[in-house]
Amino acid sequence: MKEIVLIAGTCFQEAAGAAEWFRQRGAVVIEMTTAADAAELAGALETIQAEGKLDYLIVQATHRGENVQPLGQLDDQDISRVFDLGVNGTHALVEKMLPFLRQGKKRLGLITSAATSTREPKETKDFAFAMTQAGLHMLWKLYFNKLRPEGFTFRVFCPNEDGSGLCAGQYMHMDFCYDVREEYIHSEENRIVMRDGMMREISW
Repeated sequence: MKEIVLIAGTCFQEAAGAAEWFRQRGAVVIEMTTAADAAELAGALETIQAEGKLDYLIVQATHRGENVQPLGQLDDQDISRVFDLGVNGTHALVEKMLPFLRQGKKRLGLITSAATSTREPKETKDFAFAMTQAGLHMLWKLYFNKLRPEGFTFRVFCPNEDGSGLCAGQYMHMDFCYDVREEYIHSEENRIVMRDGMMREISW
């Protein structure tokens, strides 16, 4: 049976590459340019309802501010627009797709940026981008706590800036060791991890 994959955010290179990676391997791939497009969502729902399941929901919402300003002069409307598009749009999308994910492989994947990690927060100017990524990171952690007991698995991936290493599609497709008898910390599937294209774990 073919895998059914919904990838939101294919206006970005990494998500578009993931869509192509899955498509080349025979999956049914449904694309949305962003997570918050109502017309695209309606079309995606129609296709997924016909398939009766969804195996992967992968989101990239690395939108940037259009009016980046220094502290003391922040454009609140710009920040709110990016946050609404990324975090609120993604949250609404996941909620819509949960019934179909429960009938499939139950995997939620997030493509993000190491620039907003706690290890090396290189982003110091674009508050809209940084705050949106932080919100998405927390959203994935909350979903992990809520849905892991149901057997959901989670992927959080930061592509390497030079394009080396794994692509997003490869990482999202990988299964990791899970043994219910293992201690929590020893099971890759029993904790939510951010990794880059070299499989290095990133603090987030």
